[in-house]
Amino acid sequence: KERGGKGIFLAPMRSLAKEKIDDWTNPKHHFNDLKLSICTGDFRLTADRKKELEESDIILMTNEMLNSRIRNYKSEHNEFLKQVGTLVIDEFHMISAQFRGNHTEIGLVKFCELCPNARIIMLSATMPNVKELSEWVSYNLTGKETYLLQSNYRPCPLSIHYEPYYDGKSYEDNEYAKIAAALEIVNEYPDDKFLLFVHTKKTGELLKKALKAEKIECEFHYADLESEKRFKLEARFKEDKDLRVLVATSTVAVGCNLPARRVVILGVHRGLSEVATYDITQEIGRAGRPLYDPRGDAYVLLPYSDFEAHKTRLKRPQRIVSQLLDNTGGQYKVLAFHLVSEIHHGGIETIDDIHNWYSKTLASFQDQELDNVIVDKTIESLIKSGIIYVEDDKFKATAIGKVSSMFYYPPFDVVDFKRNLEFIFENNMQNDDFWLSIALGNVDSQRMNIISKAEKEEINSYAKKLELKNCFTGKINASAIKAGYVYYLLLTGGFNELFASQIR
Repeated sequence: KERGGKGIFLAPMRSLAKEKIDDWTNPKHHFNDLKLSICTGDFRLTADRKKELEESDIILMTNEMLNSRIRNYKSEHNEFLKQVGTLVIDEFHMISAQFRGNHTEIGLVKFCELCPNARIIMLSATMPNVKELSEWVSYNLTGKETYLLQSNYRPCPLSIHYEPYYDGKSYEDNEYAKIAAALEIVNEYPDDKFLLFVHTKKTGELLKKALKAEKIECEFHYADLESEKRFKLEARFKEDKDLRVLVATSTVAVGCNLPARRVVILGVHRGLSEVATYDITQEIGRAGRPLYDPRGDAYVLLPYSDFEAHKTRLKRPQRIVSQLLDNTGGQYKVLAFHLVSEIHHGGIETIDDIHNWYSKTLASFQDQELDNVIVDKTIESLIKSGIIYVEDDKFKATAIGKVSSMFYYPPFDVVDFKRNLEFIFENNMQNDDFWLSIALGNVDSQRMNIISKAEKEEINSYAKKLELKNCFTGKINASAIKAGYVYYLLLTGGFNELFASQIR
């Protein structure tokens, strides 16, 4: 209000953006006289929407949406971005999240080029190397002084308790041990509201069943629920005194304000992988929120066999590092995704341009070397796949590259779509739901997904039909078949609870 210009608030999840809209449009809030807009992935950028964004005082976006709008700034005529005077990035530690953090990093680089005079505010309660990140902003992005404000202040004092559970020989034994330990804590404080975090849906269902058996009113908040159902559950937990326990996956771990006097985190593993320390810290931070409780208590359940090692790990937060050079699967697909867009829009034409572009990134500031081997390998794979080509010693985007850039889609997925759909049309099978479903499912990013034993059993008949039809050339892996099955459900109006989140 004082500095003028638009404000953009970046939230890591759509649900958090909606929560802010609900809060800021309240007649009692000092933003209630401002025009607010929400621009997330579930809103199409129509002419009316663009006009709304141009007239708004504050725009709420996800990190990916800002990066998408900036990369297509010229082609979409997104002039509203030039009017931004203040950018607030909430949960800034997410810049270190695999598969997501790179969108924040590159979006911020491009934003600073487009709006050099905007004030940038980065918020986080879980970043250890904040001095390094503030120096990156000053030296690589803005060339201006950056203020680092650190505080241990919390409106509601928070106590953290590390509690052991006796881990057995089997995975199932461990889950039941965690549930028993959580129930003991819940029963110890019968007058308090609890938020119980689980790291798998199966554990959540088992925990809910165990709570119901002890006549404790509870509900389960998880990603497979429709967003409207999740919002209603959150509202009910706030308003209904009888709903004492909310079991949840990470869906309410970031930014949500709920009346949970106490939080219990059931273990620090998701499958065989350890949950990142900043994710655990976020879950801990849901205990004792302003407006609801005077203080909070969080209980982290740790396996007895490695109790001290896990406790030490959690007390020493993970350093926030760039994920731009992630090479999961042996390819630099994150780097490729951003290079294609820069090539399409003319920001990169040569190898030297790539290094100049990279020099502004957090990855570069953290001394992650972009050597010639990485550059050559990435450019070679993009050329070989028909995503870019060289003309007069300059990189150019093919139709595939342009589609990837404009629609914010992984370039190697677009390559697969082109190949699969050509096959479909050449064989006049475009009206066959089965053939179309596998054409959509058998793409690069879907092949990288995880498939559970239960999911394999559910897609068995679909997979057998695929074998009989001998669809496409080469072997299609189980993850791609799962994606094909989900598309088949969508195309035929079917539904399977096990795949609810993928269907959505």
